[in-house]
Amino acid sequence: MGSEDLFHRRKARGSAELQRQKRERAKYKRYLIVCEGTKTEPHYLREFLDDLRIRPQMVRIAPNQGVSPDRVVAHALALYEEDAPAGDAYDMVYCVFDQDKHTTFDSSVQRTKDLYSAGKPFVAITSTPCFEVWLLLHFGYSDQPFHPAGKKSVGDQVIATLKTKPGFADYGKGQKGIYGQLIAKLADALTHAERLRKHKLATGSRNPATDMDELVKTIRLLAAK
Repeated sequence: MGSEDLFHRRKARGSAELQRQKRERAKYKRYLIVCEGTKTEPHYLREFLDDLRIRPQMVRIAPNQGVSPDRVVAHALALYEEDAPAGDAYDMVYCVFDQDKHTTFDSSVQRTKDLYSAGKPFVAITSTPCFEVWLLLHFGYSDQPFHPAGKKSVGDQVIATLKTKPGFADYGKGQKGIYGQLIAKLADALTHAERLRKHKLATGSRNPATDMDELVKTIRLLAAK
């Protein structure tokens, strides 16, 4: 009789814990972020999440497999479909990639739109030419386009411009601490990115451009709950 009573008490506790987890899950959304960059963007985003004290269970930054936009979307889809059968699918999946010289950029953006239309919560977070445009917007607004010159690619040109900014003379891909270095200028970057988006809509130009502000604002809403 004692063993049976203990069994029922354990079962009740297990059921109560499951209900608590379900209530907790209902309060918060669960996001997946897959980046093209293997270091720079993940480092920045992890530092951002740590600053806001957002738990990894709420926002997962998954390592990518391949560095082209189509590989980013394909890997994100595989992770989403791997997770969904458990009954706790990601609320949103963000595919973070650059235009740069990628030939699959446009088709990958369209792929995320097609997935969204099919009921899968995919969104492309893109930057043109590259992620460093978002970093540059912390220092001021500019809609001046970037172009390759000589041996420097279009991405090299953006980084060369970033290196002229205070504290960034030695900037390199994969560098840690960038978020903390720029946190005081984040509000300015958000304002400048929104202005750049309006310029893009008005002119049809997407060089330069970035959607990183949209991802930042979305994550901040998680922290506000």
